[in-house]
Amino acid sequence: MKKSKIPKSNAMDKIIKMISRNEQMERNGCQWVATHRVHKSKKQYSRRRFKQETKREID
Repeated sequence: MKKSKIPKSNAMDKIIKMISRNEQMERNGCQWVATHRVHKSKKQYSRRRFKQETKREID
């Protein structure tokens, strides 16, 4: 027996998302801000962050 696929988003979800984006663009002056960003791990070694911290210590 085949499993029926459940749609991930329906028409109401798309309408709500579109309305919230329009409100956000009005607040931020025609600039859309991403709401779902990838979380950057602080445990991982970052050479760029290390250089920035050493420059701050020197100055």
